[in-house]
Amino acid sequence: MKALPLFVVVLLVVSPVLAAADSGGVANQATALDGAAFAQTQPPANETIRVLDITEDSLVQSTVESENIDLGPSLDFAALRAGGQIQKYASIQRIESVGDDVSLRSQLILGELNRVEQRAIALQSAQQSAITQYNADELSSRELLVELARIDAEARDLDDRRIALRELATETPDFSVDPGRLAALERELDTFTGPVRAHATDVLSGNADPTRFSVRTSQDGVVLSTVTDDSYIREVYRGDLRNRDESGLSPTVALDTVAGSYPEVWESRATQNGADVVGAGNSYLVRINHDRGQLFAYVDSGSENVFKEAQIRPLDSVSRGTPATEVKDGLNLTVYRTYPGGPLRIQLNESASDDPIDANVTIGVEASQESTLLGRTGPDGAIWTVSPSSPYTITVIRGNAAVVLTTSPTPTPELSTNTSAPSNSTTTNSQSTPPTETTTAAQ
Repeated sequence: MKALPLFVVVLLVVSPVLAAADSGGVANQATALDGAAFAQTQPPANETIRVLDITEDSLVQSTVESENIDLGPSLDFAALRAGGQIQKYASIQRIESVGDDVSLRSQLILGELNRVEQRAIALQSAQQSAITQYNADELSSRELLVELARIDAEARDLDDRRIALRELATETPDFSVDPGRLAALERELDTFTGPVRAHATDVLSGNADPTRFSVRTSQDGVVLSTVTDDSYIREVYRGDLRNRDESGLSPTVALDTVAGSYPEVWESRATQNGADVVGAGNSYLVRINHDRGQLFAYVDSGSENVFKEAQIRPLDSVSRGTPATEVKDGLNLTVYRTYPGGPLRIQLNESASDDPIDANVTIGVEASQESTLLGRTGPDGAIWTVSPSSPYTITVIRGNAAVVLTTSPTPTPELSTNTSAPSNSTTTNSQSTPPTETTTAAQ
């Protein structure tokens, strides 16, 4: 089975106890996909996991485009990483240089923490500005990905500084930083990070092969997705589902919200890892390791809705979707249709023998005069990509034979906002470490 080549950054679920010192958001849980413990089972063909998405009436822009190495952004990312490290170590040195002067040391730690918080606020403005400019056709899809990847990289660097400051505070006698403040800052920085953005950095920097990204935006939201050699990865941010109210939400309610929003995920969560929740400030992160992948869902404390999502799904656990087939010139072309931005499998076989065929596949989108080469189907006759948002045409030419199939994406299995499962749905969480609020576990 062949997919558009890609290196993927994936997030591993950890228990809240391990998350006590570092609550394990998207920004600091990146590791190789090979380390994930997925149950490799083929799902029912008609079972689709729900996803957070942008509603059709609020959709402003939607595209799927190939991205590859770009020297300019690559140099910018390298400079950003180097600058972040320099700032972090300069802060550490400045604080440690005061020696045993606890008062001055404490003031410096709090001052550096204030600066990190101010940068987090600036990143929020930068992200919204990038979305607004893209919607107004002032940025291309590549330029939007570059900007979101840059914001992702800076957020990760800021979280490194947050961790360093937390450790310096721990080492300072008779001084502590409110653990809730540190955890709330981490949750806020999580807003700007994700596995697709991290991968975009690798592609643009030449550390991963070119691949196709789906980009969908609303006035204050963005959906990004792509397919790797063996996984489908997706991240979503919906600013309209946030009101930043810090009161009225408990870990149990956060779990119930996610259980009700993702019933398939909740029912199939791994028995050993279950689900856990960490939170502080105005949001909670619920992490679920299930038999078809991983889910990271962020619940807003005010609206009690999931406003951000990251999903990682191994391709052999992805449902095939709704098939559309065309047979011509001895070629049997089947497209397993899925929702806009969803994982799309294209299968090519001999019509007589059903043997797989290795051939080039192109895709063209409605209203476009151009077709894009996806690549070859490979020895199993299959290739994966992400679905366009509008009708599209798949074309295969093999020698003098050709087959063309025009079809459309399926409806998105969207979440229901402000929906939660019955309160007793969290009782099965006893299979893993009980959920703990970051504010009570840190430090």
